Amino acid sequence: MSQSEHIYDCVIVGGGPAGVSCALECHESALDVVVLEREERVGGQLPLIPSPIFNYVAGYFENGEMARNELEKVAKLFLGERLLTNCNVQSVDLTKKQILTNRGNFRGRTIFLATGYRLKQWDFPVPERFAGDVLYRSGIVRDQLRGKPIAIIGGGDSAVFTALDLAGHDCPVTVLARSEKFKARPDIVDSMYRHENITVHTGTIVKHMDGGPKLERIVTENSKGDIEVTCEKVIAKLGYVPNTELFADQLVTLQGHIKVNENQATSLEAVFAGGDIVMPGYDRVAFAAGTGMMAARSIRCYLGQTP
Repeated sequence: MSQSEHIYDCVIVGGGPAGVSCALECHESALDVVVLEREERVGGQLPLIPSPIFNYVAGYFENGEMARNELEKVAKLFLGERLLTNCNVQSVDLTKKQILTNRGNFRGRTIFLATGYRLKQWDFPVPERFAGDVLYRSGIVRDQLRGKPIAIIGGGDSAVFTALDLAGHDCPVTVLARSEKFKARPDIVDSMYRHENITVHTGTIVKHMDGGPKLERIVTENSKGDIEVTCEKVIAKLGYVPNTELFADQLVTLQGHIKVNENQATSLEAVFAGGDIVMPGYDRVAFAAGTGMMAARSIRCYLGQTP
């Protein structure tokens, strides 16, 4: 039987904590499941987390990369060939339960969407000569940044965690938040303000970037006037955009997120969703894994198994 003729019990789109959690639970229930992951490795957004993860009962992880390594290990152990990486989804027909990819056409009796989110891009007109000096991820280049002055733009958890992480690597860090009040957790905001290597400016916007050929400083503006910030790199932490463009028009959505009920069911029969793309939701690893588990339960019920 060719791939296009085979019908899986469940086709899972996305190999992050939600997708792998759902797949493992389905596999344990002897369901015919396949996971489609576009990246070379599973793990979703885990590698983007530079800080320790200690609020997930599966264990303590020094950072997101360590958590990804463990997730990948268990996924490969139990899912084997049912885990397809480098699998780019090209089109989705949720009514027909059909997913077209570069590795073939996949059909399922049910679909679980766990495509995660991507980093929101900075809308500032960055001069071409400074394009390489604007980053969205710091963990993979942390050692290269050691001791260098860094400007971080953003006011959420990710911006504050990144500031604390780099400040701990001897970087003089300046955090620039557009709003007057940080959206990040109060405990980490307090830690940021107390750190001797971190300077904070709120209600601040970037006016222009200077230097040549590499970035040397940025000029910002707030209610106190212009502020010149010495920096060699700018790290933009501006939030996230859910990866739902391929199928959002086929489901009920809220602000680009897929609306689900308490069973992770979407507005379309036999289509479930979880992780970062759903609403209501919560940006935590444990939440993502939990939605995958709950979706697997709902999938079993839909397919006629007992809960």
